[in-house]
Amino acid sequence: MEFKEAVNYRQSIRYFTDQQIAPADLKEIVQLAQRTPSWANSQPWQAYVATGQTLEKIKAHHLAAAQQGVSGNSDFPVAHRNQWGQPAQENMAKWGQDLQTYLGDQMPQMSAAQAHLFNAAALVYLVLPQDATDWSIYDLGAFGQTLMLVAADRKIDSMPAYEIVRYPDAVRELMGIPADQQVAMGIALGYRDPAYRINGFRTKRAAESTILTIKD
Repeated sequence: MEFKEAVNYRQSIRYFTDQQIAPADLKEIVQLAQRTPSWANSQPWQAYVATGQTLEKIKAHHLAAAQQGVSGNSDFPVAHRNQWGQPAQENMAKWGQDLQTYLGDQMPQMSAAQAHLFNAAALVYLVLPQDATDWSIYDLGAFGQTLMLVAADRKIDSMPAYEIVRYPDAVRELMGIPADQQVAMGIALGYRDPAYRINGFRTKRAAESTILTIKD
């Protein structure tokens, strides 16, 4: 797949089929993501991938906690939408309106998919040291994006989501993540299920003229 095709192919898929991802593909996706640049080649990230029985235990714990209304306690603090800048709030509001219009009475698919962690074939946990700098957070984001584009090149779909790191204590225990590491972000991987209407929704992007400044 050409790079431009991979960029346009990737979208946030919220429900996957039961098809599994070959272990060799998972390893190569992470291996190629390692080409991501970082501050002075610090490579601050660690990637933990849950599959098989471990994945099922994480899903079961998450579903039970979500159904019981247990509050999330992610390692990174969650910002309410009114804490974001005005342009970001406007983009989020438009996204919500478009999603509601698109799904209509099928809107419950959204929360159901989240509760089941998108029926992912694999969950990738991106981890940083507790004392990581802000620059390391930037580097980790670049690593995550590279990982998702490498996956897209293989037509393996992805969903980066707070929901995946909503209950980090259970993730730490089941994945063996040391206490001095932050569970920063989670990415669900799998193959898109065309039977779920929510997977047909594509978010709009602001025109480049609203974000780009070029000065001669």
